[in-house]
Amino acid sequence: MANTHFWKGGFSLMTKKHLPLLLILILCTPIYSQDQGVAPILENLKTKWKSVYDYSCQMQSLNRLGQEVDKKKLDFSFQRPHKVRMEVLDGPKKGSVIVRTAEEKIRAKKGGILGVVAVTLDENDERVTNLRGRKFYEADWGSVIAEWLIAAKNGWAMERLPDENYNNQPCQVLLAHWKDPRSSITEDKIWVNQDHLIVRRQQFEGQTLVNEVIWWNIQVNPKLDPGLFDL
Repeated sequence: MANTHFWKGGFSLMTKKHLPLLLILILCTPIYSQDQGVAPILENLKTKWKSVYDYSCQMQSLNRLGQEVDKKKLDFSFQRPHKVRMEVLDGPKKGSVIVRTAEEKIRAKKGGILGVVAVTLDENDERVTNLRGRKFYEADWGSVIAEWLIAAKNGWAMERLPDENYNNQPCQVLLAHWKDPRSSITEDKIWVNQDHLIVRRQQFEGQTLVNEVIWWNIQVNPKLDPGLFDL
């Protein structure tokens, strides 16, 4: 697929200019899966995502690369077409804020008394990515869903696991077995609640958990102020 490149944690979907368009194209693609229990869940994720204009939530992010581990608690907001705001509530760089604006600019400021002035960052600045190289604005559900749809289209093995109760909510659980030699990820697992929202994701290299994201305090279509994404 054009403009798709790969990274340590899986695949990064696209360049910033083509991101909204590619997500639309992917979400219009029919879903194919060997496990008949997988396709309806992915279809429900697609349908739900199409109804989402904006959302806010809190996230816990854990990334591991070799001996390095990065764990953060985040406040995350998204608004179409692809504006993103992320604030570090706890962990390294606590208090820092980074946004992707309507003009596709990356703006950031540090936490504390040093965070008075916001700066514009280059797309390839290491501060734009997490420990494993994933850009902060690819933490939205649309990007995660698109990755799964690409994997299904490419015929990667997927299966539905037994349902689980996670954070006091019944969840459907899907597992994808990665097989691309350009990625170090071997398994990708998501938990989908009854509102067809992803509330947990885990990625593994063999038996080692290298990426985990947990979502909670979710508000869908709260009509966020567009000014929230300016800095």
